[in-house]
Amino acid sequence: MSEQHHNRLDHSELTNSGFWVGHILMIIATIAGVYLAAQTGLRQAIVFEEVTSTENNFYLRQSLYQEVRDNVEILREYDANILRRRLTVNQVRDNSPRISHYIWETMKYSQATLETPSYLLGSVRRFYARVDDIVAKCEAFVIGPTYGSKLLNAELDKIEQELLPKLKANVDELAVTLAGYGVEVEVEPYVTEADQVAKTESTDTPAAAKKESAGN
Repeated sequence: MSEQHHNRLDHSELTNSGFWVGHILMIIATIAGVYLAAQTGLRQAIVFEEVTSTENNFYLRQSLYQEVRDNVEILREYDANILRRRLTVNQVRDNSPRISHYIWETMKYSQATLETPSYLLGSVRRFYARVDDIVAKCEAFVIGPTYGSKLLNAELDKIEQELLPKLKANVDELAVTLAGYGVEVEVEPYVTEADQVAKTESTDTPAAAKKESAGN
């Protein structure tokens, strides 16, 4: 009698043990599932933040590259059409180069600016400061147009040979990073002054040949 009671007691204990073991395993599985889901969500959030930041930096730096390049072209024309023509003081002042600082000024309010390499920011800052100073001194005739032209061209050569290639390479690097995430962006090709001159000459050559042929 007591033996039968003992067996029933053991069976009840085994049933209860299985119940608790099952619940414990279920709790562990739930915790593991929540943890893995949280880790996956965190990784996705980090990737999304990185892609967004990289894309913002890409467009900001490409815009800066375009602005500096365009300003170099404007200053080249200013040098050729104003400084080298030995104009009067009033004529020089009336034809001040209209270079743009829009992107550079806008960068003051962009969070992505502080993510831009310091050597790029420093080079652009010095470029604007120096060319503005040269133009101001030429217009005030503190320095003569010939000497001003020499100083200006030295700055423009330096920018074309050093800053613009580095800035463009940095933009291209960001584009490659974005491509790795499956994000495609439009990258503007790097065009030097020599390329522009060659393009102009190739465009003018057929017209000149046609004119010469008509004259003969």
